[in-house]
Amino acid sequence: MATPTRYLCRTLLQVSRRQLPAKRKAQSQCLRTAPKAAPYFRQYSSASILRAGNSRDRENELPEEARADELERVEEGKGPEYLTPLQPIVAEEVTPEELEQMKELLGGKPGDPIGLYNHLMAVAESLEGEKDLDPAIMDEMERDIEGDEDVDFPVDTMRPREMGWFATDEGEDEFAMAEDGDDDIDDSHITSVAHSQLEVHREVREYTRVVAWDMPLLTSFAKEFKPPTESQPLRFRYTTYMGESHPAAKKVVVQFCTKDLPGLTDVQRLKLIKLVGTRYNPDSDMIKMSSEKFEAPAQNKRYLGDLVNKLIDEAKNGADDFKDIPLDLRHVKPKKNIKFPEEWRISPRRVQELLLARREQRLIADAAAAEIPVDGKNLVHNYVQSLAGRNMPTPNRLM
Repeated sequence: MATPTRYLCRTLLQVSRRQLPAKRKAQSQCLRTAPKAAPYFRQYSSASILRAGNSRDRENELPEEARADELERVEEGKGPEYLTPLQPIVAEEVTPEELEQMKELLGGKPGDPIGLYNHLMAVAESLEGEKDLDPAIMDEMERDIEGDEDVDFPVDTMRPREMGWFATDEGEDEFAMAEDGDDDIDDSHITSVAHSQLEVHREVREYTRVVAWDMPLLTSFAKEFKPPTESQPLRFRYTTYMGESHPAAKKVVVQFCTKDLPGLTDVQRLKLIKLVGTRYNPDSDMIKMSSEKFEAPAQNKRYLGDLVNKLIDEAKNGADDFKDIPLDLRHVKPKKNIKFPEEWRISPRRVQELLLARREQRLIADAAAAEIPVDGKNLVHNYVQSLAGRNMPTPNRLM
């Protein structure tokens, strides 16, 4: 569809090919000189110029009545309908030279020279609105207009497509015709499960190499075991997960016996037991505490060491001995140890008698099996008869 700008460029292209007179209110330098004059001018409109056989501009054609009026005007010799500027020029204001130039532009055909002059003035005024455009853009538009060709679009006569996967008029699928790289099967490849098993095998081989080559080097760091002394009553226990990071690896557990703590009397030791509460085990006289408040095991160990020191200092504090508070051991559930009765035990003499009896029974069974040969034919016959007897119908079934 043509735009007003394209129509303006087309009109200016037609006017620029003619010699224009000097005007009072617009500069004529913006128009170029052409060797021949235009035989026809049409009214300024947003519709495109009609061309013979142009099916693209059929929507922008003038109505039938407007085209009939225009043809009538040409046949009667009235000439085309000109544009009117903002300040029209009358005949008294036109010089003889300008009037002569307008007549030359008409080319001897009937027409109004003053109307043609006003038409050129209106075109020049419309050009002033486009003076800010880039000249390169105007040149490109002019080239597009000059090189524009009529294109006839054929009418689509195809019948509507049938919907559904069973449609018969659908063409071949381009994606289905394309070759897929995954279609090629390589027999040398293995499945995902096989890859997982191979990864486990590699991990086992890695640890095997560590055992064979790295573990013997650790013997140089071996130290002789020395039992803890009386000055080392605390025993710390760590949990290490080889080859992985685990949230329980930061946990540290400390155990100590209340009787191993130096410098504590019986009253102070009892007070310490009351302070630790359920962490005391009366069966083994051990106190066990753990900590996983911090990220590093060393921090948890330091925290437990400071906590034990605070408990010992509080137990040694004589301000309050907790004598009025009884020792609560309800958290300890007694376990009943059931022992096997002594009278139920078998004496060694009776064990020998049972062994001899079992041996005699085994010998008798072996001798009986050796004397009587196995007849396969009779064995099969008896087995078939037993099956036939099981499948025979009973009188109740016959009734």
